[in-house]
Amino acid sequence: MDYPNDSYYFAGYLNAGSLSRRGIRGLGVTRSFALGLAAIAVLLGFSFGILVSNSLETSRTPLYDEGLVTRLFEEASPAVVEITVTRENGSLPFSSVVTGSGFLIDRNGHILTNNHVIEGADEIRVNLSDGRTLVATRLGISPADDLALLQVDPSEMIGITPLELADSDEVSPGQMAVAIGSPFRNFNSVTVGIVSGTGRGPVSPLQRPMPDMIQTDAALNPGNSGGPLLNSAGLVIGVTSAVRTPALKGIGDFRIGFAVPSNTIANLLPDLLVAQEIRRPWLGISGGPISERLSKTLGIDHGVVVTQVLSGSPAMQARIQPFRSVTNQGDVIIAIDDLPMGSVDDMVSYFNSKRPGDEVTLLLNRSGRELHIAVTLAAWPDT
Repeated sequence: MDYPNDSYYFAGYLNAGSLSRRGIRGLGVTRSFALGLAAIAVLLGFSFGILVSNSLETSRTPLYDEGLVTRLFEEASPAVVEITVTRENGSLPFSSVVTGSGFLIDRNGHILTNNHVIEGADEIRVNLSDGRTLVATRLGISPADDLALLQVDPSEMIGITPLELADSDEVSPGQMAVAIGSPFRNFNSVTVGIVSGTGRGPVSPLQRPMPDMIQTDAALNPGNSGGPLLNSAGLVIGVTSAVRTPALKGIGDFRIGFAVPSNTIANLLPDLLVAQEIRRPWLGISGGPISERLSKTLGIDHGVVVTQVLSGSPAMQARIQPFRSVTNQGDVIIAIDDLPMGSVDDMVSYFNSKRPGDEVTLLLNRSGRELHIAVTLAAWPDT
């Protein structure tokens, strides 16, 4: 698979059986890179014999608590499933089959996964670790958060312990992160890393920012999507969703993984359980942080500069004005409901606590003077 440089992809599933020879090569070290490493080793005065010898000496000391990871996997993996989705191709005589991951969250047969895994599905099947395959029904979805809830017959899940959600507000960089899923249809694979950061993330498939996600260096690949990201206590801190790939030609594919935090799941779960399609609020602007020069000109130290107002949006109805740098005329959003705003991510995080139809009050700096504007939020567009 080829992805654009410095891009996010949500294709955490793959067409079953479509893994090409080229795709397999992309997962390993290229021959030219390996030769390059050998040349560097010679230049530094080392031989591969010495390098191997050193690695043998240190291999007796575990790099991390292997017993803990083994125990976490043994306890959690029965609740992790592979999801197989069949999609009809219109008038074509064949169907598309894609796969992803998911996990059991209660004793009522509810399974959490990513929306992009099951989107457009004509049939959803769940493969269990004991070899059984069950038919699943789609319940609620939240496309903007890339979440979906499925249900299988609860009687078929007796004896399987559901996974519990952690408090993702307590997650900190440096903590252990364990991902379980089915990358490239390798069922119940486990990778280990750390939480690399919090409060950041990509843009969703709906082109809506996802600013509150958990970043991890645990290896995530197509097929991991929808699987759990666990902490060292075996609790779910997030649902693995997206991968950022700043591809460096010739030296492999470097990836940064992101997971939807467990508190987002907990907040949305009541609506997902009643088979609701959750629509996030929409203001309808594009914007960016205020520059140092503009900050001095307007005499403000924070704000979101409105660069575009989208047609038919609540922002247009409220007559919000895009900022023109040539004339220093237009709007900068300083606060929403008295909460200071410094970025579009700040705005999205706050709007996540609202629903379409809610009214918010914007504090604007318009061409040097402050004013308050009430805006009724709409639902985020499907496209």
